Amino acid sequence: MSTGNKKLRGLSVSGIGNIMQKFVNVIYRRIFHEEISSDVQIFLKNLLYVGVATVISTLCTSIFNIMGGRWLGPEEYGKYILIQSIAMFLYIPMELGFNTAMLKYTSEKADYQRQSNIIISTLLLASLMTVLTIIIYIIIGPLLSRLFAIQLTLFYLAVAFAALFVFYALTTSALRGLNRMRAYSIFQIVYGTVILFSFLALILDKQLSFKTMIFPMLLSYASVIILIYIFFIRKLAKWKFDVAISKMLSKYSLMSALGGLSYTFYTNIDRIMISKYMTVTDVGIYAAYYMASVNVAGLFWGMFNLVFFPTISGYQNKAPVYKKINKFIPYLIGLGIPFVYICEFVILKLYGVKYSLNLFWMVYFAVASICIVIDGLYAWLLQAIGLHGARITAFSAVAIAVINAGLNLILIPKFGIPGAIISLTISYVVAIVMKLIIGRDYLRKGVDKEASG
Repeated sequence: MSTGNKKLRGLSVSGIGNIMQKFVNVIYRRIFHEEISSDVQIFLKNLLYVGVATVISTLCTSIFNIMGGRWLGPEEYGKYILIQSIAMFLYIPMELGFNTAMLKYTSEKADYQRQSNIIISTLLLASLMTVLTIIIYIIIGPLLSRLFAIQLTLFYLAVAFAALFVFYALTTSALRGLNRMRAYSIFQIVYGTVILFSFLALILDKQLSFKTMIFPMLLSYASVIILIYIFFIRKLAKWKFDVAISKMLSKYSLMSALGGLSYTFYTNIDRIMISKYMTVTDVGIYAAYYMASVNVAGLFWGMFNLVFFPTISGYQNKAPVYKKINKFIPYLIGLGIPFVYICEFVILKLYGVKYSLNLFWMVYFAVASICIVIDGLYAWLLQAIGLHGARITAFSAVAIAVINAGLNLILIPKFGIPGAIISLTISYVVAIVMKLIIGRDYLRKGVDKEASG
């Protein structure tokens, strides 16, 4: 009887797998007018691992954010968001773009010794930069805390958040570069569950402040870093600093750091300026809308890009990928905006009555979300093409930062929260156009012609 049940279960799983495969085949043929290749099948398999883990992790972090926002209220939730935003500025000199450089070069060739040298050299460089940066932050902490208009203790929490985020990003990217997608998926689940259960423990202990959300984040980063080090990093080749590899990483990372600095600026400056021109409570409300829209779209985009970037980095010619993206964009716009709008409605209802529901704001945020995903598709394709593609992406990121900051200065005092999201949307539209015009030759040819020549 048990054997029969096992067979039935096996047939059931097999049947579901076949149905899913046929469904994906039909959708793929409909959009791209070709059969799925073996490379695409591998890509989809990795995407499945990451997708399942990301859904579980995101479910945990979404409950964490929604419950935190609902129970703490917009003011304390706004403080948590503000610390997180400031930390994203502080981590830039610690990381200096080495994370993206490491991921690109480890993904290019399946040479374990070379991959180990790249990962180890990156971690040593990042460790040095992080220690030096923290020392500087301690020395000039009072000045920077006044600049960001927060208490000194909150500033130091942001420093700790930034430092742990650097090594969380580096260790998880090391797994992606080594194509250890199953392991990466497991640690995504660890990250989400640690956040949620440590948060619930603090709630049960009647601790209701912004620290109730900050401390679980710090604990989750630390847990993942330690576990990845124990099970993977320490088993790599000898810890030896490779000068040649470091020079290679540095060239690429400088462009990536410029883009990363700009990205950090334009994805966090809105919250800091809302705090300046409005209130911390408004920061909390803005963050709830952002989480319900941009973060939802970012969930699916991020899940896709976790496999997309390392996969296409291994392709010699990326031109076919560019053509596929162009065919996919109309479907993304037509289906993506209504989907995000519906998600906003549901999630904002869960946040509670303290977060007012505005249907017009929801449209602005839905449109902005899809613009960000479209920009990301072209940006990471250019990054994968090579150094010159990274320069174009960095240049467009600087443009987003400048345009967004300028528009925020004008529109936030005048229109409030809608002014912030309209500024972001316009900035991304300009960036997409820039990438398609300036990067046209690289995108169409799919190679870095100057580097290859």
